[in-house]
Amino acid sequence: MRLETPTKLVAVDAERCVGVLTFFRNRVHYHPRIYSVTFSDFASDVDAVVISHQLYDNLVQELRTDSPLLLRTGVDEGDDLYAVLRSLGFRDYRRVYSPVLDIEAFDLESIQDTESRFAALGYRIVRLADLELTAGVEAQLYDLHTEVYTDTSTIVPATPKRFGQREWLEAFVYSNDVLPDAFFIAAKGNEFVGFGNLFMGVAEGELETGTFGTKRTYRHHHREIMLAIKAREIAYAKQHGYATIRAEIDAENPWILQICAELPFVQGRDYISMVRVMNWTVQRHAT
Repeated sequence: MRLETPTKLVAVDAERCVGVLTFFRNRVHYHPRIYSVTFSDFASDVDAVVISHQLYDNLVQELRTDSPLLLRTGVDEGDDLYAVLRSLGFRDYRRVYSPVLDIEAFDLESIQDTESRFAALGYRIVRLADLELTAGVEAQLYDLHTEVYTDTSTIVPATPKRFGQREWLEAFVYSNDVLPDAFFIAAKGNEFVGFGNLFMGVAEGELETGTFGTKRTYRHHHREIMLAIKAREIAYAKQHGYATIRAEIDAENPWILQICAELPFVQGRDYISMVRVMNWTVQRHAT
């Protein structure tokens, strides 16, 4: 399965759809054995709990050969779906903030000096599209992403924080979902010290941010590095005619919230992230 190819399981009664379960591997929180799932389109005259359990049982069979470690989903506070997810064994994990930046209304001149201040500190920005992807460059990209993701996206303890370099490269560098012209890397000399990237959004005219951040040893310049990268992302979006950029961030992550607060992001969806550790994962860790 490709990284961003959603698969749908449809519950049917008398030739009509009574519920849908969609699953895929999340681009931001990517791991080859962690899947995002969504439940939707429950018919008003059916028991959503019963239908969701039938869909979930089919999902378990569908993914059995992949032995997924964890399922992730999200639900708005107060939504009836919350009780359905709890009945399936999903538990609250964290609050997620999904702010949106209006590209059409954004004035690029307001951040035009961002990159000059960044350059004065001895940094430069390179695009993934411009890199010669030698073994050394691949290793640097992998190590940078692993460190930043580990620090900015707390993952449930039952799952590993790292996975193989080759799997990561296939997902984040060589996948058809990657936009090499919108993958920006901050460098100092020959060392990669920070990065940010964009993906095609689900909504038409929208881009979504992937993981972004800086290495621990350069966090004293986190603000300057990330604002320069965000300026490049905004310029890319404006140049290519996109209307919005949407982020998905941990509501308790100060590094990410600081950057979003300095740009005119507006309140988007604020929801509860829920997870379900798979039974075989629990059993494996219990032995």
